[in-house]
Amino acid sequence: MKERIVGISTPKERATFSIAAEIKNRLEDEVPKSERSRFVEKAIDQALRAVAVKRLKKMLDELPRESSVRGESTTDFLRLQRMKWDGRPFDVLEGTKK
Repeated sequence: MKERIVGISTPKERATFSIAAEIKNRLEDEVPKSERSRFVEKAIDQALRAVAVKRLKKMLDELPRESSVRGESTTDFLRLQRMKWDGRPFDVLEGTKK
């Protein structure tokens, strides 16, 4: 996810979506025309963040309750999981590939 800097405009792209007439009417009634793009962009961003949080919570719920290695720290466990999820070879991720 890209970091946003307040006050600096990022390049915009036009997008076309179909939405229910009632929602469109409510949007037009509640949000001034000059603010609609920003309003919709913010709403989509918030919805996508909520999806990401839900996915992360599900992933955390599915992690094993105990480490397979005795004495393994939480940091080591999460580092190993991240490397597994990444898909690249461990030596590349660990920086040991020659």
